[in-house]
This record gives sequence, C-alpha cells and structure tokens, in this order.
Amino acid sequence: MFRAPMAWLAVVLIGGAAPVKDPQPAPVKVLNAASAHQQPSPYDSSPYDVEDERALFDLANQARAQAGVAALQMDEGLTRAARTHAAEMAGQGQLSHQLAGEPSLTERLAATCTLHLDRTGENVAYADSADQAQQSLMHSPPHRENLLNSAYNVAGFGVVRVGSSLYVAQDFGHSLPAYSPRQAGGLVSGSIARMRREANLPQLQWKDSDAAQTAACSMARADSLKTVSTRGSYILRYTTSQPEILPTAAAQAIEDRAMHTFSVGTCYAHTNTYPNGVYWVTLVLQ
Repeated sequence: MFRAPMAWLAVVLIGGAAPVKDPQPAPVKVLNAASAHQQPSPYDSSPYDVEDERALFDLANQARAQAGVAALQMDEGLTRAARTHAAEMAGQGQLSHQLAGEPSLTERLAATCTLHLDRTGENVAYADSADQAQQSLMHSPPHRENLLNSAYNVAGFGVVRVGSSLYVAQDFGHSLPAYSPRQAGGLVSGSIARMRREANLPQLQWKDSDAAQTAACSMARADSLKTVSTRGSYILRYTTSQPEILPTAAAQAIEDRAMHTFSVGTCYAHTNTYPNGVYWVTLVLQ
C-alpha cells in the first residue's frame, strides 16, 4: 500500500550568558504516532539507528560547507542526550522538545555533557528517511537556522526507528574553552590590564587571595551572588561564561586612580540557575 512520505519538525533555541529558561515555541506539528500509522511498531531496548545518525550528521556538515560555515564536531555527551530524547519521543509516539515528566533541554544536556556550553539549541523531526528529514529541516527557516548557525561548533544527533519511520533529535551547542581557576583569573587580569592601559593609568598589582577564591566558590555552592563579605575598596561579584569579558559595572572601579592592587577568585560550577555551568567571579580592588 502506498503511503505518502511525512516529515514533522519542531525547534528550540537557547542563548546568552544570563540564566535562561528553555523557550518552548509551539512545534510545527505535535504528532501522535497513531495518527501516522494504523499499527505503530514499538521500538526495542536498543533502538538507536547509528547509520541514520551518521547520515544526518554528514548531511548537516555538507549543508554547512555549502553555506561557508565551519563543520560541527560530534560530541558523545550531546549524542547521549539526543538519543535519550529521541527514544522518549518514540516511546510516547509524540514529537516535542519536552515530554511529560521529562527534564528541559538545558537540564538534559547538562546531565550528559561535560563541555562548557554557553549556547544550545535543538531540532526534532519525524520522517520516513534521513534524506527526507534533512530536506524538511532545511526547508523550515528556524530548523535551517539551527543547522547552519555559525555559533554552534558541537552537536549530537539521535535517531530511533519505529517501523519504517524515524524519530530524530538534533542537539547543538557552542563549546567554550575550559579554564582552571588560575587560568580564568589570568584572563580577568589581562582584561584589567587592558582597561588600565587604554585609560593611561598605571597597572594594578595582582595579589593572590584565598579569601577571594573562597568567596567565589561559596557563591557557586549557594547558587547566589550573596555570600560572605570580603574586604576591599571595591568588591564585584558576577557570573560569566567568558572570564575575559568583564561586566560594564567593573569599569568605574578598575579605572579609579586610587586603586593599586586587585585579587580575583573564580569557580566554575553547574547550578540550578546555570545547569550548563558558569564561572562565578569575585573581584576585589584596593
């Protein structure tokens, strides 16, 4: 019996360094598998279609190459997250970014991925083949935007076959370098030096401080910028995904001619507010 090919899609985007909740735009189509198949086939205990996962990944990078965009790198953690979500959609016969009882995209990625991600996104699709899924995704502006987004450099794709059809989840991310506390502090120091130089001011001396480091990690554990007080003429507490970028509010303190030294403490941590992780920073100037 002839069955017309089908492909349904949905997209979600998350971006920015500030804490965010997963935006959940209405899917293009929320599909109940029973509406597509009179007798839907259950998926088995190892449902992942590795061949179609690789095919979709290669097709995505071919499209990026044609658009002049750097290729995505496959990440094991993102792949695990995508596979788990594809299996959930197949099990419930529904296309969605967050099924009933399922964690949000940010939480799902944080649970499986060790990368430092400051931007994430997801495509989900239901189609008869990898080629058809790719064509449908590329003809949908928001999904095409995810696939060709130059900000993304890593991804993981999950595909589950149910009968002759596929449930597809594509998880994207922008992976940042991972720094030790000392390295992150060095990036902060370098930015302070640049600001002082541009303001024609003498350089500040960087002094190691256990108190600043303790305060940064205390904020991370509490998931709050309110923590034990530290002593200094200026005390700045903030979060950032890129330690080399200082908050705008830091300029007044850094460019104060009365300042001579500074201390910095940094602590990278995953918290409820920042499931994908962020640097907690305490900057003290005297």
